[in-house]
Amino acid sequence: MRYLAVLLLAAAAPLAQAANFVSLHQSALKIALPPPAGSYSYKFDTRIGFKQQYAPQGVTGCAIGYATGGCAFPGGGSLALPEFTGYQLQYKEFKVFIPAGTRSFMFSGYAPQRTQSAFVLRYGSAPVREAALSGAEYQNAQTGERIDSSFARLVNERAEQFVVHDGGGTVRFVGGQLDANRGSTKEGNWLYVRQLSGSPLYDVQGAIDVDMAQYAAGYAKIVWTTSTYPDPVDAPSAGGGTGTVTPPDSATTLPVPATVSTSVVSAAGQPLRLEISLAQAASDVAANPRISTWVAALIPANGTSFPADTWFFRLANGTWASQVPADLEGISFASQVANAASLKFTPALDFTEAELRAFNVQVHFGYKTSTGSLVSKGKVWPQ
Repeated sequence: MRYLAVLLLAAAAPLAQAANFVSLHQSALKIALPPPAGSYSYKFDTRIGFKQQYAPQGVTGCAIGYATGGCAFPGGGSLALPEFTGYQLQYKEFKVFIPAGTRSFMFSGYAPQRTQSAFVLRYGSAPVREAALSGAEYQNAQTGERIDSSFARLVNERAEQFVVHDGGGTVRFVGGQLDANRGSTKEGNWLYVRQLSGSPLYDVQGAIDVDMAQYAAGYAKIVWTTSTYPDPVDAPSAGGGTGTVTPPDSATTLPVPATVSTSVVSAAGQPLRLEISLAQAASDVAANPRISTWVAALIPANGTSFPADTWFFRLANGTWASQVPADLEGISFASQVANAASLKFTPALDFTEAELRAFNVQVHFGYKTSTGSLVSKGKVWPQ
């Protein structure tokens, strides 16, 4: 493991080419706690990760977790999102979890004035669009913007939505209620945001109004990641909301993104070996007979040994690389291999699961087809 640490400390460049959707909830949520009677000395509590930030405890029917934001509506509670600054938005891809029981959602950011920026949003799965908008598309998005009904459309249609900056500073991403009858979402799911063009945002902010009973029931069913600060896994979480949600298979037809699943195939106590399965639509395979893949490991910045995110790459010959060359094929795990609807890759990572977890190592996976751009599928281990 010492060799791994030395290798990572020597890395000179972060993996800018393989950005993943950064969880907004991995930013600290700092809340002022009520002071003792007669005192004006406030203490602050800081929580990281959705599980810690929004446990459904506290004042029945109002406050969520340890946050004391007032009720937006009778019987509801308000989840104030943590501050998320431009530092975390350097990759221009981020996500926010919308829990079961959500009745309305307001989400906005701030961009440099007199600039143009474009974003694509999608609820339930990552957006496919990566290319910048054309001039006509930008104009259409600007004139056809309907933010006050965007939350309902994102949930019900599961379609990609474009949001553009009008140059005034504030960028409104999402707004409105799920429906006019105060319905709430039937499941918990992530909202994914990708910036297609423009300067990084200065920050984002927002609030989620929930039906407390439905929210608490949904929270209890969430499957959590195994990280130090758990978030919900990417798959939808069950809930009991009252709103009507259009099933994904009847939503607006979009290109089907590839899916990735991961399993551990090494024995306990042995160096970790993963089986990464990539599934693609038959039409994508027919259009792209060759494919390259990348397996990258990340030690997240921790403020001490690693002041910045540090990446390294597993190569096909069983060695590690820490530099990002001009030709990314030079650090690929599999280069220009025959494409298929179902592919499996089995990187061996040299270190045991315990050794990797001791450094909070994450394994990421990406691929590039014959005609496409590099696609990051984000973290594939630990789940």
